[in-house]
Amino acid sequence: MKNKKVIILSLIALGCIALSFLFSWLFLIPVVFIIFINQKELFSGKNNKKSKN
Repeated sequence: MKNKKVIILSLIALGCIALSFLFSWLFLIPVVFIIFINQKELFSGKNNKKSKN
């Protein structure tokens, strides 16, 4: 596992998507924020690797 934070947030997002199908579409709102956080985390990791080399 390279990035545990991204994996955990992705699993939470998948759970929210499942809840949106079962209960209410409002569970999609946290998914948008989690996707934004994951992209920010992944792209900051790429920039840090380039600057270290």
